[in-house]
Amino acid sequence: MYQQIRQLLKEGETLAVTTIVSTLGSTPREVGAKMIVTASGEILGTIGGGCGEAEVRRRAVEVIRSRRPEMVRVELLDDIESDSPAVCGGVLDTFIDPWSKDAGIALRLAEELYEISEAGNAAVLASVLASDGFDDVTPGGKCLVRNGEVCCGNIPNQELLAAILKEAAVRQEHEDCLRVTLELSGGRMAEVFFEVMTAVRKVVIVGAGHLAIPLVQYTKILGFHTTVIDDRVIFANRERFPDADEVLAGDMAETLGGLEITPQTYIVLITRGHQFDEPCLRAVIHSSAKYIGMIGSRRRVKACFIRFRDEEGIPEELLSRVHAPIGIDINAESPEEIALAIAAELVKVRRGGDAISKKIFDFF
Repeated sequence: MYQQIRQLLKEGETLAVTTIVSTLGSTPREVGAKMIVTASGEILGTIGGGCGEAEVRRRAVEVIRSRRPEMVRVELLDDIESDSPAVCGGVLDTFIDPWSKDAGIALRLAEELYEISEAGNAAVLASVLASDGFDDVTPGGKCLVRNGEVCCGNIPNQELLAAILKEAAVRQEHEDCLRVTLELSGGRMAEVFFEVMTAVRKVVIVGAGHLAIPLVQYTKILGFHTTVIDDRVIFANRERFPDADEVLAGDMAETLGGLEITPQTYIVLITRGHQFDEPCLRAVIHSSAKYIGMIGSRRRVKACFIRFRDEEGIPEELLSRVHAPIGIDINAESPEEIALAIAAELVKVRRGGDAISKKIFDFF
């Protein structure tokens, strides 16, 4: 989407970027969904189709002419007998924001957003929807937050910026887009929409045996950037894993230890034996990985953890992070079923689900 915005702005187009900022009831698109409208009425993307989208499109063309942002409420309501797919029974608020190459930071912002999306980095775009009591803040004001700092924006009020930075950190932690009313000193208020761009989630699968083949297929379907590592070239190759983003051949613990591991990294240790799993676990136990899972029986896992604690002084709180035995409990037997149990556990950790894992909670 931001690549298209950037290109159109470079070509001299003035656009209306329409974003769903809140919903009530059942709606065809979620908060954060976008649609671009050009001055000629051409649209890219959708906010749900039907008469509601057509009205937003019409209003967007007017916004381009006036260069003033506008909030439009779309009510997807009709008689109960209606069979229109665009009638969901809900209500959505759409913010229509004019973007022009010659107006302020639009092109620079589009460039930054494009680079962030291409690199798969995390960021938060905060857009002012309404303000009360400010002389220097108007609807359409924006700032882009990366690594806790404003890297691009046109909101001059420092108190509001401080409040935006604080809320952006919360939104990024929860990974949700949200319309928020910020209350500041002197009774001033600003309504701000926080659009969260999450970093690319990466799965590192250590071990390229039979189990890794279906697991790679599952993780790619789920949208993870997937890396496979093994020390055997006959297993770690493109012919065996055509869907993987990376296939690395080399000493598994050493290769794993050389990767950048972030809070968006999920590590799956499924090598051909505990003599390989344990060095790999040692290489990442202190990392910030979102998920570390290790295959093995309950007896072997418990013995490994006791050895790590007693002989290497690894704290129990670090060991308790490890999902071992790996996967949710579906009584899986075949490689495909075990891979499914592991993939389901990755989703559980990402989404915060309640499925029962096989993980040992009382190690000692």
